[in-house]
Amino acid sequence: MESGAGPWTPARRKHSFRPPAPHMRERYTGKMLVWINGQISPPADAKISIFDRGFLYGDAVYELIRFFDGYGIEMDRHRSRLARSLRKIGIAGFEPERMDSICRELLEELGSGDATVYLQVTRGVQIPRMHAPAENLEPNVIAIATKASPLDRSAGPEKVRTILLEDERRVRCDVKATNLLVNVLGTMDATQAGADEPIFVHDGAITETASANVFIVEQDRVITPPLGGSRSILPGVMRAQTLEIAGELGLRCLEERVSLERLDRASEAFITSSRRLVAAITEIDGKLVNSGTPGPVTLAIHENMLSRIEGAIAAFSTH
Repeated sequence: MESGAGPWTPARRKHSFRPPAPHMRERYTGKMLVWINGQISPPADAKISIFDRGFLYGDAVYELIRFFDGYGIEMDRHRSRLARSLRKIGIAGFEPERMDSICRELLEELGSGDATVYLQVTRGVQIPRMHAPAENLEPNVIAIATKASPLDRSAGPEKVRTILLEDERRVRCDVKATNLLVNVLGTMDATQAGADEPIFVHDGAITETASANVFIVEQDRVITPPLGGSRSILPGVMRAQTLEIAGELGLRCLEERVSLERLDRASEAFITSSRRLVAAITEIDGKLVNSGTPGPVTLAIHENMLSRIEGAIAAFSTH
């Protein structure tokens, strides 16, 4: 790590927020469609009961799948993780295998094979409102398809600036639930600081960002925080693929505690997610990582991931 003396001290989040400058706001200019319990509508017409437990309590789980040319990246892992999340919080009545047909229906109506699909399953509607869920509720299933850019090998990995924040989330971060208030507040703080993502810190070690898993590079080693540590993290689908790719490249893959001191010594750092695939961390709390550019390991993993996706698209197109 460059410029600065010694490891960081993570900040606690601030209690004020300035909206980001216009050039920093994420823009969604693509076409969007919403699927609710089998009915497709434009966003303005999409409605759900105010007594839905997902709306009232965040009593819901979700997945976000990236599609290129109609091919859904890591659909098997998304299905498995959704099944696990549903099982962990006890939502019944939705089979994760239905993800495939829902996504296909949306992409066909959207008229684009390049998209993201956000799929959410809530425990359902309960009147009157109460914390304890009633038995045999019918889950609500919501999917939002947004037209996205096609695969672009020439663009290289995205660059992200980060800040360190104390991890104030509850411990069940391994479940991909919709209750993301601390993630939202952390991202607000990052935006106000001129950064893109917060890296959460628990007990002197990093966990993950608000929307991605974190990796560091030490010589020929690629290290990411473990799934079963003192603070659970999300088992990201691109995290799993990245570990496979790193192994194929001859790198040692370690799932270990990453202290702030270790982060400070890392030669590279990057994040992985379904939306970003692989993105280079170029700055942490104002300190440059690898002179503010993606490092050779990050570039190699990104390139290999794109090759994998292109191969999968080609195989998918022949069926």
